[in-house]
Amino acid sequence: MTSPTRTESSFVTARTVLVMLATLAVAPASLLAERPDVTARIVDGRLSPGEKGPVFVELRLGPKWHVNGHTPLEEFLVPTDVTLTTSSGQRLRVKYPEGELKRFAFSDKPLSVYAGVVRFEAELLAPPDSRGPVALSGEVSYQACTDEQCFPPARIPLRASVEIR
Repeated sequence: MTSPTRTESSFVTARTVLVMLATLAVAPASLLAERPDVTARIVDGRLSPGEKGPVFVELRLGPKWHVNGHTPLEEFLVPTDVTLTTSSGQRLRVKYPEGELKRFAFSDKPLSVYAGVVRFEAELLAPPDSRGPVALSGEVSYQACTDEQCFPPARIPLRASVEIR
């Protein structure tokens, strides 16, 4: 048996590299086809001057998706966080629902997750001397997962206004 020549060895290496590149070129397309089905919005609200009232953020997850709860049970998991700030710089304190404990094939322990439609609540104090819209901005940060895979952490920007009447 003879050993491969340098040319044959280079050909095998080049062919291996081409196969790897072709695999990498196809992978992003398959990931795009399986993008997480996650949306978020601020639920419209109205307040009177000087009044405190709730502002809700709704996170909607498609049927096969879940995200970690706000306080994951494992240190390495990415929590779901919601931030909301008014145009005057007031940062709203968000109340998080308790996560649902679910078991997955990839973990020995149950995980605290959100699935379906999740509502987060914050309280807004309307300025006593203002009327008209108060602009709100913020984001939902999360890591969407199925039972088989997790996607990189992502953020959904939030923009809305609450009418002061």
